Amino acid sequence: MRILEDNMHKRHITFTSIGLAMLATTAIAQTSAPTAPAPSSSAPTASTSSAKAPDQNLAGQGKWRASKLMGVDIYGPDDKKVGDITEVLFDKTGKIEMVTVGVGGFLGIGAKDVAIPFEQVTWSDQPIAAAAPAPAPAPSGGSGAGTSGGGIASTPTASAPKAPAMYPDHGKISMTKDQLHSAPAVTYSGS
Repeated sequence: MRILEDNMHKRHITFTSIGLAMLATTAIAQTSAPTAPAPSSSAPTASTSSAKAPDQNLAGQGKWRASKLMGVDIYGPDDKKVGDITEVLFDKTGKIEMVTVGVGGFLGIGAKDVAIPFEQVTWSDQPIAAAAPAPAPAPSGGSGAGTSGGGIASTPTASAPKAPAMYPDHGKISMTKDQLHSAPAVTYSGS
């Protein structure tokens, strides 16, 4: 019985040692520094410097994401919202040909999509300026107690600059909401 216990004890120690060795090897492999490439004796040529991978951060490079374009508000000539982008339609070469604008309905019920050529939409990165609110009437009365220095400032504060968005703030078209309602709805064959 004692021999059996000794063999089990030796196996336990052996497997524990092997397990620790494997863990240590994995830890060393994860923390070892990458080796530097061997210095080349020739000077870099123009072809090696131009073969650099392009910058993959596309923000601020005039690129838009189609997934972010969907949902962008569309305004008519009177600066009133007429709908929002529901689809982006492009040809087989990748050129955007049309966008569909969802008009009418409530929460998507009763709405229809109207196709608008992409070139007919004027895109803007700046929000449409809201009409300035009318100034509050001056308080009437004698003392004016509590009105000097303790009120809420009515002047808008400057907003901090935003990071470049990968989609426009809004689009503007020459059609009114009524014209879009009377325009034919988009249908997709085979869907």
